[in-house]
Amino acid sequence: MRKVYREIIDECAEISEKGSDHLRRRTREYMPVLPLKKYSPKEIKALRQKYQYTQSFFGEFLGVSVKTVQAWELGTKHPTGTALRMFQILEQDPHAFDRYIFAESRSDFS
Repeated sequence: MRKVYREIIDECAEISEKGSDHLRRRTREYMPVLPLKKYSPKEIKALRQKYQYTQSFFGEFLGVSVKTVQAWELGTKHPTGTALRMFQILEQDPHAFDRYIFAESRSDFS
């Protein structure tokens, strides 16, 4: 918290010294983003089953209905954007969902 506060104070001091125009000229370095991988119905089902997630849980976590998960696994619908990225994250970090879920449940009790 102190670090964020310090950054805000430093930024305000810089703006008061130099004006706000210099902020527009700043650039950030970004890591390249991996292209989205397309997943077949079999891959989606295998990914879900590998971690022993039910269709209901998988859908709830991804913000889609059970019917949507079923449609992905049958190939009648195809996941896009955020769902594909979440599949990639899950493939690269098998505990990503668990850490998120357990972090959320711990914060409920604080």
